[in-house]
Order: sequence, then C-alpha cells, then structure tokens
Amino acid sequence: MQKSLTTAEAARFLKVSPERVRELIRQKRLSAEKCGRDWVIQKSALNLFAEHGRKQVGRPSLLNTLGDTARRENAIRPQGIRAVHTVGDGMIYRGDALDILPHLPSSHYQAILADPPYFQVLRNERWDNAWQSPEEYLEWTVTWVRQAKRVLKNDGLLLIFGQLGKREHIWLHTCSLLAQEMQFHDMIIWDRAVGYNERRDSFTPQYEMILVLRQSSDAKPYFNKEAVRLPYSVERIQIYQQDKRYKDTRARARHLSMGKYATNILRVPSLKGVSKEKAGHPSQKPVQLIQHLISASTRVGDAVLDPFLGSGTTAVVAQSLGRRWTGIELQAQYVRTARKRLAESS
Repeated sequence: MQKSLTTAEAARFLKVSPERVRELIRQKRLSAEKCGRDWVIQKSALNLFAEHGRKQVGRPSLLNTLGDTARRENAIRPQGIRAVHTVGDGMIYRGDALDILPHLPSSHYQAILADPPYFQVLRNERWDNAWQSPEEYLEWTVTWVRQAKRVLKNDGLLLIFGQLGKREHIWLHTCSLLAQEMQFHDMIIWDRAVGYNERRDSFTPQYEMILVLRQSSDAKPYFNKEAVRLPYSVERIQIYQQDKRYKDTRARARHLSMGKYATNILRVPSLKGVSKEKAGHPSQKPVQLIQHLISASTRVGDAVLDPFLGSGTTAVVAQSLGRRWTGIELQAQYVRTARKRLAESS
C-alpha cells in the first residue's frame, strides 16, 4: 500500500513551503486527493514530480504526457517509451535510451552510471551487435553521451563502463572521442579479482575500466572520499599502532578503525555462476562495486540515472542508499528482472 502524505509532509519532502504544494495541486501539476480541509498526496506522485515535474519551459514534460499515478501504466507515451514503472523512489522507462533521454529534465542528475553495450563482445546477444561498424557504434555513443551531459548537473559525474581486449579495442577510440565531448576526470580500474577469457598469447585479463567525465574543465564535481573506506588488516593496524612517529594515538586509532581511503583501483570480485547476486544478465556488475560509486559521487536524496539499466543493480543500490533514481532499459525481460530484484530488496 502506498504511503500518503499531508501537504505539510509533502512540503518537507520537496523542500518547499506548504503554500507552494497547494499551488502545485491547484495547477494540477501534482496529483492529490481532498481529505477534509487538507490534501493527501501519494509518495509515488511526489517522486514523479521531484523527478520530472521541475522542468524548463518549452521541454516536453513526462508528467503531463503520462498523466497521474493511477493512469501511468496505460497512458499515451512519447514515441519510443514502451512502458513506465514506478518502483519505490524511482522509475524504470522501457525503451531505447536515445528516445527517452531527450524527455528527461536538464541538469537534474547528480551521477549517471552507464554500462552500455561494448560492441560485438558478447556475440550471442543481439543488443551488443546492433551496429554494422565501429564508426556507427561510436556515432551512437557520442549521441547518447551528449544527452547524458545535458541532464547531468554541473557538479555531477558521468561514469561509463568499458574494457580493453582483442575484441574490445573500440574502447580506446570511445575514451578519446568522449574526452572531447566532456572533461576527463578519472579512469577507475575495476579489478575483478579473477581473470576471464583465458588466452594463450597474452596475460589473462582481470580488469575493466570506468571512464569518469565531468561537465567542463572548471566544473567542481561533488565527491566524498570519506564515503568509501577500506578496512585495514589486523596485522597492519598493529604495525601502525607501534609506529612512534604518531603522537596523537587517539586520532591514529580513530583513523585506523575507519579504514583507508579507496584508490581508483577498486578490487571487487566479479559475479560467478554460483553467486547469489546473479540475475541472468551476462554483464551484470556486483552490488559492492556500484555501492562504492554511488556512495562517493552522490548524497542522500540525490538523483541517479542509469541509461542502460540491465538487471537493475544501479536501481537496487540507489534505493538502498536513499537516492532517487531513474533507469532506462530496452529489453522487457531485464525490466521484469529489475522490478523483481527491487521488490525483493525492499
């Protein structure tokens, strides 16, 4: 059963005055029901407004297009949006990212986590073989990244997964092109802990990469190093505690108990067939890895976007960390998987 909020509670949720909430209701920009002298607003309606109601004049509004919460599943939608699902504090749009991204609000998302197709790496997956040539794939990549840049906040970060290999060398060109579209910020190495695709003529590959971009050279993106600390081993703590150079033993003990700052090499084991996390997607990323990325790049209440949602890991993690989220996924089977995982994690 959905949670209902009064105008005063809705005002605190949206961080506006109660008068502003009542004005939005009168303007029919916020769905509500009369209850005595007050109004009652479903939390899902507030999430929808927070996600898509504050738009620039002139840009098509998904709120107006899709109607109120009760009619959303069967509403007439912009071309390319096949279905819309509200889940918790987020929404899943089923459709092509290139069709849906233009309808999302500008400068809205604090972080965008994108795990796009790598291009002809998974030979048995249609979604990874939709382009006839590397040039066509690169053109598609630049197109969606330009839309991602538009919806990213000025102090936000865009994180894009990729990998290098004999079939994955297109990633080199991808990084070069995208560094011309946005400002390069960092390259995170995901150490998968175990190798994959055993090869005879080279070392066994064990990592993937995450290209991190910001809006411009003078942009100052939000990043919280304190959010991701890694525990010291018992042996390391004992060694540091015996180091006579540290005079403030209490401060040193506090730091040691909190753990060390994570580097841009994140060692998180990849998901194997026996993993309880496995949900049927061939390129599913571990929850722990996505937790590190979202925790460091966003605050509680911030909006997170995943334009290639897949099995829904970004949504599951964002929901658990108190972030608002939006996901886009073309394949109906993965939308079902994401919704199931969200239901099980709530």
